[in-house]
Amino acid sequence: MKDSFARRFAYEVLANVRFIKYGIKNPKSLKCKNMLSPLTGRFWNYRYQSVCGIESDKYLSEPYFYNKLEAKVNDFGLNKFFDHKGYLSNILNSNTIPTIANCIAGTIYDNDNEVIVFNDLVLLLEQLPSNSEFVIKRSIGTGGGNSVEIGVANHIVPFLKTYFNAKYDFVIQPVITQHDDLAIFNPSSINTVRVMSFAYQGNVYPVSTVLRMGNGGRIDNSAAGGISIGVDNTGKLRDFAIDHDFKKYYQHPATATKFSDGYFIPYFNELLDLVKDKHRCLKSHGIVSWDLTVDNDGNMSIIEYNAGWGEINFHQANNGPIFENHIKHIKSINK
Repeated sequence: MKDSFARRFAYEVLANVRFIKYGIKNPKSLKCKNMLSPLTGRFWNYRYQSVCGIESDKYLSEPYFYNKLEAKVNDFGLNKFFDHKGYLSNILNSNTIPTIANCIAGTIYDNDNEVIVFNDLVLLLEQLPSNSEFVIKRSIGTGGGNSVEIGVANHIVPFLKTYFNAKYDFVIQPVITQHDDLAIFNPSSINTVRVMSFAYQGNVYPVSTVLRMGNGGRIDNSAAGGISIGVDNTGKLRDFAIDHDFKKYYQHPATATKFSDGYFIPYFNELLDLVKDKHRCLKSHGIVSWDLTVDNDGNMSIIEYNAGWGEINFHQANNGPIFENHIKHIKSINK
C-alpha cells in the first residue's frame, strides 16, 4: 500500500486541501506563480520562499514531487528490497556500516553472514566492553526515527527480544564516530548529511544537501525533534536551521552554536562523489535520498538511503527551488 496509486492520490488531495487552507490564511500567496502547478503550487511556493527567502516560480509542490516526478522515475516494485536495511551492503558493496547482526525472516546472521542463534547474540553483546554502544533498528519502516534504539547492551537487549519475538527483520550495528565538525552541533547524535540525487540520461546530479542535527537527543530526524540546515554548493552551511514546522533557528537550540560562524561540511565534494557513484547501483531509481556521515580520517559511511517518499519539504525550505536546473527534463516526462 505504501507506494500504491491510491495512497498517492489520497495524499495529493489531502495535501493540496491543507495548502489551499494555508493560502486562504495567507492571501499574499495568491500573487505567487508556479510553473509546474499553476493552481495550487502558488501556495507551496509562498510557504517555501517565506522561509528561505528565495523567490522563484520553479518550486515543486510536495504532491507534484511525489506523483509527477518520483512516481515517474522510480520503480516502486523494487522499493521493499532496496529500502530493506539488511540488504544495504549487498546492494552498495562498500561504504556501509558494519553489521553485528542481521535478522531476516526469523534467522539471525552475524557479520560474517554465518547463522547465529538468539542466545549467542545476546551473549555476544553482553560480553563486549560495557561502554560499547549499539544501534538496533527494524529493517523496514524506520521513518522519523521510529523503531530505532541506541545504547549499551543492557538498553538494546530488551528491544532485541521484542523485535525477534515479533518476527521483525532488524539489524544491529555499532555506533560510529563522526567528524568533529559535524559533532559540534549536537554531540549526542550522529548528525547526518542528507543528499538528494537526481539521475537521468546517464548523469547523476546531487540537487540538494542539508545537514540534519539532533536537538539534545540521539536521533537527528526532524519528526523526532531534530532540525536541518541548508548547505550551499561549496559545502558551507546557511545562516539558519529549521525544525519540522519550519521554525527558524539562528543558533542550535541545545548547544547555542551559531550557524553564521562559517561552518562547512567536511569532505563535502568527496561525499557528493560517493553519492554519484552509488546512485548507479540503483539504476531503476531516478530519485534517491542519502544519509551519510564522515569521520576525522575521511572515512565515509552511508547510513541508509530512501528509494521512495524521500522528503522534499526541508530541502526546498532550506535551499530554495532545488530542481530549478532540471525543469525542462521534468516537463518532458509529464507530457
